[in-house]
This record gives sequence, structure tokens and C-alpha cells, in this order.
Amino acid sequence: MKFSVQVDDLKLLNEALATECDKVRFGAEFCEWKVPSLKTLKTAYDLTVDAGKQFDYITPRCSDKTIKRILDHLSFLNDKGEIKVIINDIGFLNVLKRYERLIPHLGRQLIHIPARCPWFYRDSRSFIFFGFMIKAAIMRRHVKDLYNQTSLHYEPTIRFYKEYGFRGLDLDWIPRCFPHYKFFVDQGLDVAVHTHLVPVTVTRKCHTARFLGEKNPQNCSKPCNTRAFLLKHEGVFMTVKLFLHGNAVFTLTQPTKKDVKNLLRAGATELVISMNPVTNTLSRERVNEVISSIKQMF
Repeated sequence: MKFSVQVDDLKLLNEALATECDKVRFGAEFCEWKVPSLKTLKTAYDLTVDAGKQFDYITPRCSDKTIKRILDHLSFLNDKGEIKVIINDIGFLNVLKRYERLIPHLGRQLIHIPARCPWFYRDSRSFIFFGFMIKAAIMRRHVKDLYNQTSLHYEPTIRFYKEYGFRGLDLDWIPRCFPHYKFFVDQGLDVAVHTHLVPVTVTRKCHTARFLGEKNPQNCSKPCNTRAFLLKHEGVFMTVKLFLHGNAVFTLTQPTKKDVKNLLRAGATELVISMNPVTNTLSRERVNEVISSIKQMF
């Protein structure tokens, strides 16, 4: 199991390179306004190589204007050898065909996991009255399995992506889905799982910028580098805590020993730790604490 640290600026990169991680992911996963300049990308690549770490590049969903900028990035990386490019925009599938040495890897924004299964909340005893208890139990398990799978478990979808030569994919820390991740390992794919933060939605415009009065995205001061917002969703039976960070909303999960064991059993090969203010993972010490705590669960 390898540990990757995901960062989107040079300051965090320097912290990440001083940790016990095996790899570094550099770039923006959600916000196209945080896509680095070519000069910054070159600096990040050189620093990573000098530190003896593997370099991966991550890209968000993009406008046509930003895609044109990233083409220069891809040309630079293609000259450096085989480098993994994590894509979250389906348009990049065609783009990456031009670069023989770059390895396409599907980001988690391209992989859909159903939000919840209605059968988790239905009282199966209601079926006893109709005499269908056994049949209902079988149906219940089948529907649960369907809701625990991803869009890539649908054969035409994974066949479509395979035509573009992808070799791996990013998935979320959703323990009930872990047994189904083995399917991708059996397909010969590398499975990377993000720890702690599970995206709920991505806003079309950055709500963090709107809340803090950032009017011009091109000149945004990037308050998301240091700030996040707690959003409480009040329900009848429980309160759900959500976190607004930049233009994405997340839920926060805590890995347990049981979860880690199940993930290893499924065959995942990489854990991704994002440095961000939601988890207060902004220093090398904090990253090493996370890596150490998870390793103790192996």
C-alpha cells in the first residue's frame, strides 16, 4: 500500500515532500482557477524528483480556456516520461491520446456512486404480512449491492473508458462499497482511495469566494488554502455535518481498523491524503501522524 499526498500549491508541496509519503499529487482536483502555471508545474516536478518521490498530476473539470492552458502542461510532462495524469473531465480522454507516455487515471468526479439505498431505511418486517419475507430479503440484498457499486460496474461504461487506455481510478472512503472495489483490481486496474473527505457536490461557481467577497476568480486570493466552512444540515433524527471547501462540499469520515482491513482485502494499492484545512492537515507533522495511524491498522 502506497501513500500519496495531494497538494495544489508549492508551500504545501514542500511540506508534503518532507513526509513519509511515497508519492505526491500536484494540481487542482476541483477548482480550475487553482490550476498551476506552467512555471509552477515545472518547479513542482523538479522539487518532487529531487526529493526522490513519484510525481502525479491532477486536473479538475475545466472550461475550454483552461484545457488549452493544460495542454502545455501535458506536453511538458510527456517529455519527462511515464507520468500518471488524474483526470476529472471527460474531455481529457481524447486529449491524452496525443501523449503516448502519459498514463490516464480516472478521478473520482468521473465515477458515480449512488447517494443512498432506500432499502437501508425500510422496515423489512412489513413484508411478513404478505408472506414474502424470504423473497423480500433476497431483493433487499440485491438492491443494496446495486447501490454499493459504482457507475464503472456497469459493463458498457467500463468498456467505454477502457477504450481510452486508463489504468486506474480514484474512489472514495465509503466502507460499505469496499467489497465491490475488488472488481476493479480483478480487472487489472490500480485502485486509489481518498481518506477522510468524501465529496457531496461541486458548486458551479465557488461559494467560498462568494461568501468572502472574492469577485474575480482570475485574481482570487484563494482563501480556501486556509479556511473552510462547517455546514450543519438539521434532520428529524440526526444532524449531518458538511464542509464547504472552495467550490466543493464534503462529508468527513474517520478510518477505522475494520475499514482498513476491508480495503486491503479488496486490493487497493494507494491511499490519498489531501492537505487542506477541513482535516487540519497542513503540515508535515500532521501528514505523518495520519500515515502512522493508518499503518498501525494494517
